[in-house]
Order: sequence, then structure tokens, then C-alpha cells
Amino acid sequence: MKEAMTRMAVKGIMAILVFAVGDPATGTLGLRDETLTSQVFLIENEEGAGTGFLIEESGLVLTNQHVVGTLAVQELTTFGGELFSGEVLETNRFLDLALLRIRDYPGGEPLVLSVRRAERMEPVMSVSWTEDHPFVIREGVIQQLHATAGFDGKDAVFSEFMIANTDLDPGMSGSPVIRPETGEVIGINVGTHPWSTLSLSVPVLAVERVIDGWVDEHGNEE
Repeated sequence: MKEAMTRMAVKGIMAILVFAVGDPATGTLGLRDETLTSQVFLIENEEGAGTGFLIEESGLVLTNQHVVGTLAVQELTTFGGELFSGEVLETNRFLDLALLRIRDYPGGEPLVLSVRRAERMEPVMSVSWTEDHPFVIREGVIQQLHATAGFDGKDAVFSEFMIANTDLDPGMSGSPVIRPETGEVIGINVGTHPWSTLSLSVPVLAVERVIDGWVDEHGNEE
């Protein structure tokens, strides 16, 4: 218990320091990105950690299925050091998506999911926790649309992945792919493309029916 409390305290202190001054050398956030500090979360459980982001003001968070694993309860931490507990509501293994609800969430402004399709050579940025820094921004450019990749060694494939040259680190799974000019989310990072360092993400428009269905079902629940 003491070790866990110490870990949480250190994590909160690091977040506050980086938030105050930023770190251009590593791409960490500064004061100009204040709204993102309450919209993007570190998600932790006994099996690992990743990133998620707020998509509905009542406390719905989108992330990867492989981030939440097989556990129903998740620990979420904002960049400002706020700690929450979350419950997994829905998962889709094929799309590698999961929906969580933050318990006793006070409410907040969600990230906006884009209704405009991504374009090849469009600039993007990803915002995430990593193992080396509490919060970072990574910039890149979309290299390919409608890419096909195998999923988890199975025969099933998804043919709508986006590939970008964003440099992802461990911990960035589930992070939002953001259109810098508008701040809208156009995708969800799921990992790196096989045999390369290119990032692989699920476009929100390719899975909008799944996401919208989840939000419609759970968005007004208390």
C-alpha cells in the first residue's frame, strides 16, 4: 500500500511540474495545451498500462481493448494528477476498442470526434503518457489510408487502418490521433505497423457506428 501511494504521489508531482514548464525537447505539454490535461488519461491495471481519452462529458473514455485486457476495473489518472476508477462497459476485440465509464466523474469537456475524413499527407499529433515522460505530444504525417493488417495472429483483418510516421512509445496505445488545426480526433492509435516504426490507428469515421452505438447506450447512464 505504501509503495502504491508513493508511486501515485511521484506521478502527480511529475505531471504538475511538466504542465507548468513544458519540455520542448521531448514534446511534452505546456500551459498552451491546458484543456488536454483533463481529456487524456493514463489507464492502468494489473496487466499493463496505456492511454485513453474522454469522448462524452459524463465520463465515457475510449481506449484499446488490449489496454484494458481482461479486467473490468481500471485506474485512470489525468495529467493534472486527478485519480479516478473506471469500469469497462464495452469491448470490440476485432477493432481493438474499449469503452470505459469513470466512476463519480464530476463532468468535463470531451474531445470532439471528427466528421471530416482524414487525408493522405495530413499533419497529425498524438497526445499520451509514456514510460519516460508523464505526458507527451508526438507529431507526424499520415502516410497511407485504407491499410490492411492482420489482427492478433488471426485470419480476420481490418482494411481501414491509417498509417502515419508518428513515433510511438510504449504507453501510447489508445491515444487520440488529433488534427492540430481543429483539435478534433480522427483516429485511435493501436500500435506500430508490422516490421516498421510507423504508427497504426483506427479512423473514427471507419468505426463511427460502433462508437455512436456505445455512446447512445451508455451516455446518459449514471
